Amino acid sequence: MAIKKVLVTGSNGGIGKVIVRELLEHGYQVTGADIVPWREAPVRTYITNFEDLGQTYGLVQNHDAVIHMAAIPSPSVHAPEVVFRTNVMSTFNVFEAATVLGIQKVVTASSLSALGTAYHFNHIDPAYFPIDESVPNVSQDAYGLSKMIGEELADGFIRRTPTMSISSLRFTAVFTEGTGEHIKQQRKNPGSPNAFWTYIDVRDAALVSRLAMEYTTPGHEAYYITAPETHLDLPTLDLIKQYYPGTKQLDEARLQGSASPVDCSKAERQLGFTPRYLWDGSLRPGA
Repeated sequence: MAIKKVLVTGSNGGIGKVIVRELLEHGYQVTGADIVPWREAPVRTYITNFEDLGQTYGLVQNHDAVIHMAAIPSPSVHAPEVVFRTNVMSTFNVFEAATVLGIQKVVTASSLSALGTAYHFNHIDPAYFPIDESVPNVSQDAYGLSKMIGEELADGFIRRTPTMSISSLRFTAVFTEGTGEHIKQQRKNPGSPNAFWTYIDVRDAALVSRLAMEYTTPGHEAYYITAPETHLDLPTLDLIKQYYPGTKQLDEARLQGSASPVDCSKAERQLGFTPRYLWDGSLRPGA
């Protein structure tokens, strides 16, 4: 599968803008699409509502791959039905258009929230730590459910067109420029455990989006995307025992120090992804 022309939905968002730059730096022809304008966009960008299937067809055609980042990114601002409808319908429409138009590669933004712990109504103790992709998704809220259903849609479209390759990226908290200064003041304060204190730098989120696009093995794969450590200066094991006392299956050897409670090794094995940036935005030693 030769990929030259890429459509990035949500191209004017925090991750989308960096994905556009990442793709351009690696020689791809990029089209942007978003519901809000970006006057300084380095590529041609169309104002598009991906809840409309006709608009989606119009933008998806004539591309070799789609990186679908357009979504409402949390349940905190919009009514639940708006969050769910927007995220699910836009994802369905992208898959539908790609399938009908013969586009074989789609990368889509899922979320760690698909697991169900982030915006829960009732507390959830995961089956084990570190969490990996085998732990079932059990979302309760509109946002988590929208991401969980997005992955179910991907499975369905693969059943329909087994030659397609779909990658669902379960991003954790995405740190953009300046986030580190805020975090620096709170590294001893665990605060909310919504994302298990995990993070990923936005530049690494863009990198893994490109790598996932270049991974063209047929089928649907979901990946947790996190840095290998938390953003806290606190022992991970102590945090897990305090906040998730019902989880008894702990691989303590892999949870020493500030090790991430979420296992990102599948993305490393299949996509060749290794995070390059630390919580404060600086490069990792050896990166």
